[in-house]
Formats: sequence, C-alpha cells, structure tokens
Amino acid sequence: MKIKKILIGTAVAVATGMALYHACVIKKGKDFEASFDKSPDSLDESVLYGGKMKDYRDQTMRDTKIGAFFGGMQLDFSDVVTDKDDYRMDISIMNGGLNIIVPDNFKLKIVDTCKFGGIADHTVCVDPDNSVALSVFADITCGGLNFENTPE
Repeated sequence: MKIKKILIGTAVAVATGMALYHACVIKKGKDFEASFDKSPDSLDESVLYGGKMKDYRDQTMRDTKIGAFFGGMQLDFSDVVTDKDDYRMDISIMNGGLNIIVPDNFKLKIVDTCKFGGIADHTVCVDPDNSVALSVFADITCGGLNFENTPE
C-alpha cells in the first residue's frame, strides 16, 4: 500500500511539473512573438508545437527574430537580396530545432547561450573580403540550431 501511494504521488508530481514546464514554454513563445516586427516586409518567424519550411527567395534581407518552441523550422535565406554589409538575427529555442540556410557570401558571428542544446555552423564564406556579416544571438534550451550553405 505504501509503495502504491509513493508511485501515485511521484506520477502526480511529474505530471504537474511537465504541465508547468509546457505552460512556461508557451508563455515564452507568446512573449517572443509579441516582440515581432509587424511590418509587411518582416522576416520574423516563430513556431509553437509544429513545423515550418520557408523560402525567402528574392526578398530583401532584414534584421530578424526567429523562435522555435516545441517545434522545428527550416528557413532558406540562400536567395535573399542584401543591401547592407551586416545584419542581426536573434534566435530563441526551447525544445525545438532550426535549420537555417544562408548564402555563401555570409560570414557568421555567433554569440550563444546553450543549456542542453547546441549549435552547428556548417557555413563556408567563399569571399571573406566582400562578405556580409550576420551576427547571431542565440538562446537555446533543450534544442538545436544548424547553419549551412545552399546544398549543391
């Protein structure tokens, strides 16, 4: 009888903890989305409990905010139009993953905070003297972020 009560108590504690964690992640995702640029030219993206694939072909590159909360995305920036020498990308990931494809003239500078997650930078800048700087600021909790050039 005592073991049964311990098991039931443990199950209730685990279920409550999971529910609270999910509520916190959902709140963080909604707060992140609330800070988005609402203009029609915005490249800001977020996913909550789902998946997405986006291609930004012939769109003008801008500073962006990207979030993945219990979901994943692949974003293809390989054919964006650049009119500046540097851009900023703010990324927040909680229990999600991102795969970001960038042109081969982008040079990445990544500043990150990873907790139970990681970042992979598989990009190669073919012309460092004429590159476009992409400053990435990433906050990752239980997730992953991958950067790569256009697959050939």
